[in-house]
Amino acid sequence: MLPDREHPADWHFKTTNNASSAAPIANFVHDRTIYVADAPYDTYRSMLYALGAKGVSNKMMANVDTIIHGAAVPKAARTKYPNGVFIKAQTVLPLFHQEVASFSDFVRALIKHGFRVRNPSDEGDPEFDHFSVPLVDGSLHATLLHYLGTSPFIRGFSLNDSPEHDRREEAYVPFPIPDTTRTWWIRWDTGAWDRVYAQRGEGDYPLEIKGPQLLAIAPVVWTRSTGLYFHRAPHIDSVDGLFIQAGINARTGQVDGVAISRVWT
Repeated sequence: MLPDREHPADWHFKTTNNASSAAPIANFVHDRTIYVADAPYDTYRSMLYALGAKGVSNKMMANVDTIIHGAAVPKAARTKYPNGVFIKAQTVLPLFHQEVASFSDFVRALIKHGFRVRNPSDEGDPEFDHFSVPLVDGSLHATLLHYLGTSPFIRGFSLNDSPEHDRREEAYVPFPIPDTTRTWWIRWDTGAWDRVYAQRGEGDYPLEIKGPQLLAIAPVVWTRSTGLYFHRAPHIDSVDGLFIQAGINARTGQVDGVAISRVWT
């Protein structure tokens, strides 16, 4: 069975009868330094940075001005931050859904707020393909194979033949690129973006959101999701290739995702 993840509906966008007339929510976390208490930290951290937070921690650090908390205000935080703004975690979700409708929007929001999204072992700037395509035959996997076979981005990216290889990882299968003589290799992996980081800042200790933390956003935007490696050689260390993460959008039913390239200069 091909791998995918099913996500519960708890985090999904909820429509209301007066959604079209509701006033926009003011962004109450932009440029704030935030302590997250008693809430799923990786998911909220990723959401808050996409909304423009200056800093997010699950420890009571100096300079915190906003506390995102579970059902009850933590007493220790109230004592440490008597002038802090205390906000229930559940109020962040509607703001996020107002600003971010897809995984693609999420990646773009991080870039807008100063993050560099890339594989940290690579050099240079990667190529991106942000895509949204109709679901094919009710199958997320069939949809992604159709995307690989029809996307102008994929066709333009994979211009070289697959080289002779001295090793092949078992999970990789050949993918003949339609209307060409070229064959590349694919491997399904629900965490294909695990090797992608979002980094902000310079020096030895930039702020990092690691791949699994980026993918903590999956239950917010998708009903099901999976990942795919598209590589020139049939192993994970292939120099040329794409990391593709995608899912069925909980709002639209479309399959949306982002492909990011490896970069070697």
